[in-house]
Amino acid sequence: MKVELVKRTENPLLNRVEVEFRVDHTGGPTPSRVEVRSQLASLLGTSEELLVIERFTSSHGCQVATGVARVYSTREQLELMEPKYLLKRGLPKEEKPAESKPEKKAPQADVKSGKGEG
Repeated sequence: MKVELVKRTENPLLNRVEVEFRVDHTGGPTPSRVEVRSQLASLLGTSEELLVIERFTSSHGCQVATGVARVYSTREQLELMEPKYLLKRGLPKEEKPAESKPEKKAPQADVKSGKGEG
């Protein structure tokens, strides 16, 4: 997986840097947001906690994905500006223990009372 920056814009009013990026994932599946976030943070020289990936898409049949990310100067500014669902989306999924579901009984067919036969 190779991450490259396409465009970098400083936004001093909102205390953030807006970044457009491209990910070349030739020979493999589209990488997860967690992997891309880690690579972007190291490329930009910032903490993963201050980086939010807004959009990350891959076209059908292409081995290149594109996206938009934002890097904030403080955690408080990030939480103030970004919607909660984007903050949750960038986190790794927690491993949940497998719960055994109770087996459902097959619905019983209605037994006709013999009316209308014969």
